[in-house]
Amino acid sequence: MRLPLIAASLAAACALALPAAAQTNPLQQRPAAPARTAPATTASPAAEAAKPKRARSEAQLKNDNRLRACGAEWRANKPDLTKKGYNWIKYSTECRKRLAAQGQ
Repeated sequence: MRLPLIAASLAAACALALPAAAQTNPLQQRPAAPARTAPATTASPAAEAAKPKRARSEAQLKNDNRLRACGAEWRANKPDLTKKGYNWIKYSTECRKRLAAQGQ
């Protein structure tokens, strides 16, 4: 005989615990939310007067060129190199050392 009383109190407790949105039918169409507008951003004086990037050094430029050359070699010979057990990291390390020793 206590079962209907327990069920009723449980239903009432669940109804109080759930927010109103959770009590609506999930299959029912909800009204569309109003479109949000982005807040107006104001550029700070510090952002407007940002420092230009520092030029890369000669050593950095040489390393960039070596890396590009090694990348071209890797793409051209990738099937053969992977059969030999190379991956890009291992190959690029060895290739850049080889090109640096050649003076490139």
